[in-house]
Amino acid sequence: MNIVLLTLLFLIFLVIVFILIDRMLEVLKQKQYHEAIQYDPFMRSVDWIFNSFFEWKRWKKYIFVSLTITILVMGIGICFIQFVLPLPPKVIEVNINHQDTNLLARGKYLVEHVAICTDCHSPRDASRYSWPVIAEQAGAGAPFLSKKGGFDFPGESFTPNITPAGEIGQWTDTELYHLLTTGIRPDGSTINHAMPFEAFGQADPEDLKAIIVYLRTLDPIHNSPVGKTQIDYFYQLTNRLIQRTPKPIYKSDLKNAIDSGKYLVTLAACNDCHTPKKWDDSFDTKRALMGGIEFPMPTGGFVHSANLTPDESGIGDWSEEAFVNRFLSYRDSSAIYKVSKGSVNSLMPWSAFRYIEEADLRRIYAYLKTLPPIYNPVVKFTKKSYSIKKDGQDE
Repeated sequence: MNIVLLTLLFLIFLVIVFILIDRMLEVLKQKQYHEAIQYDPFMRSVDWIFNSFFEWKRWKKYIFVSLTITILVMGIGICFIQFVLPLPPKVIEVNINHQDTNLLARGKYLVEHVAICTDCHSPRDASRYSWPVIAEQAGAGAPFLSKKGGFDFPGESFTPNITPAGEIGQWTDTELYHLLTTGIRPDGSTINHAMPFEAFGQADPEDLKAIIVYLRTLDPIHNSPVGKTQIDYFYQLTNRLIQRTPKPIYKSDLKNAIDSGKYLVTLAACNDCHTPKKWDDSFDTKRALMGGIEFPMPTGGFVHSANLTPDESGIGDWSEEAFVNRFLSYRDSSAIYKVSKGSVNSLMPWSAFRYIEEADLRRIYAYLKTLPPIYNPVVKFTKKSYSIKKDGQDE
């Protein structure tokens, strides 16, 4: 049960307790009981606490009123969030030329190697290093994040089929664009925060159009939904509080390599795996890209995301060439090898990111070097679990 319902139930329980106490004290005031109190130490203590020390008669109305107001405010607030929010942003009508070969090429690059849509929306081969996408099932949908599976996620998440045979194949380009940038479906329902719609809301509209063009060309895969996403109720509420108005960044406004690198890091949703979250599942920007997020491996053990800040415990000692070559080295087919049970594996999608263009890798490096350095030595792989605390949790 989640914290919101527990809080409401606790407040209602307090009201019931206070009503029972008040009733008991009224009974004890009756003459036949008042004399008996003098011979019972427990009842004498109760009488002293509530009638002499606490002055129950004086304070009870304030307690009842306060609790009632609190319950009403919480109830109204929850109903407002549940049934009114999010306030849908204006729908932006888009016109896309699906015959534009440049858009198609750009879309393929973004979908497969930067935004890596197919990485999350496809079954992956967990027996091989970096969990490469099973090519013949690209876009078919897959089990994603699961609390039961050991992931730091508030529920069970399944990604939908994004091929033309899936639900989005029935949507217009405008409806798909709206979903990508706001997280709101055509029927007005919201998708969960595992989908980085906030990041896509900052993308250049031309890049989003390119993504849509390429998604429309995926081989259609006819299948049943792999599962139904179930998110804890508290996080369903906080998800509805997220600002959903797109704030696009135009590539023509990117002044230098650092700006371009930040744009790419945003589009690639690097925060999802490399930035710890707060108690409400939002990113802890004070610890941006410091790594240390734990992921269980199906082959056994736990991998922890790298510290990407320019601290000595992160990439502080890395040269630009070393950074670029780390990605390019995975273009060797032998780098995506079969992983034996209990051996080191990684959730980092090297099999997708290895084909990021070299110029883009240099831009990403330039941006990462401008981040505030955060000391956080990360152990890449452990046999047993360990995890960093979320902001707001007890140490």
